[in-house]
Amino acid sequence: MSTDSSQRQGQAPKRPKVWAVGGGKGGVGKSVLATNLAVAVARLGHRCILVDADLGGANLHTMVGLPAPKLTLSALFNSESASLKELIVPTGIPNLELISGAHALLDMANPKYAQKLKLIRQVMTLEADVILLDLSAGSSFNVIDFFNTAHNPITVVVPTPTSIENAYHFLNAALHRRFKQAVAKAQATEVAARIFSERRTRGIGSPRELVRYLSETAPEAAVTIGKMMASLRPKLIVNQMRREEDANLGLQISTACRDFFGVNMEALGAVRNDDRVVASIIARRPLMASQPTCQISTVIESMAVQLLQQDKEAEKEVQNG
Repeated sequence: MSTDSSQRQGQAPKRPKVWAVGGGKGGVGKSVLATNLAVAVARLGHRCILVDADLGGANLHTMVGLPAPKLTLSALFNSESASLKELIVPTGIPNLELISGAHALLDMANPKYAQKLKLIRQVMTLEADVILLDLSAGSSFNVIDFFNTAHNPITVVVPTPTSIENAYHFLNAALHRRFKQAVAKAQATEVAARIFSERRTRGIGSPRELVRYLSETAPEAAVTIGKMMASLRPKLIVNQMRREEDANLGLQISTACRDFFGVNMEALGAVRNDDRVVASIIARRPLMASQPTCQISTVIESMAVQLLQQDKEAEKEVQNG
């Protein structure tokens, strides 16, 4: 692997790219998509570690046909294991490994701040090309922080009113949290608060417009905030599509994010509703592994290729300064 070769040459190991799959509502197929994306990455020749970050409700081991592992993330939080690396188990699928979540301890669904930082820090040190986090449902700070830490944060939505509403709430929470952190980092909290207090007279209705006004009064802060917001590259997958018009949902949500936050959200595509997905869950075998050439698997592989290519381009941008 590229990681091993860099170590043999005495170079610092390459940091993995982190993908996080989240969404505001349970039952949208988030874990199924996370698992199949991970299999797709592995089939494309990249080492992938699938992390079940659905703390308190972990089930990815079942998705890949494994019994419940003896060591899970609860061992890391309870200091039974000092290293996340000790929790990695093979899945039987080449290039794909798993770190199971703490499904036996419901209190682990809301880890302390220090525990969360420990997990995020250690995820970034794992020896893999891609670390894929399957997040809990909802919009808690823990879920949002995992989502915002990822190089590729991915939201899953199904074309129903409740799912769409929850997806908007989830993205709103994630982008607002990133915006507040950006304002604090730019040391523009007081200026932003003053401008926001005058939002009615200034006609400010969104964070995007607030940054525009900041650029007039605190241009350096506006640049810092803009860069931090731009570094969040959210993606969207429409799942369980039944009607052709549902394919436009991704574009509609991405347009709303751009207009309100000034953040470019990419719609990765849509996955059709298919009974084979349910059958694969019952069989405890990811569809991407059992039927890699079926229509759904082809779509998911295409998404994985897009994300890998974008990671490669982002790495080049960093190297070129």
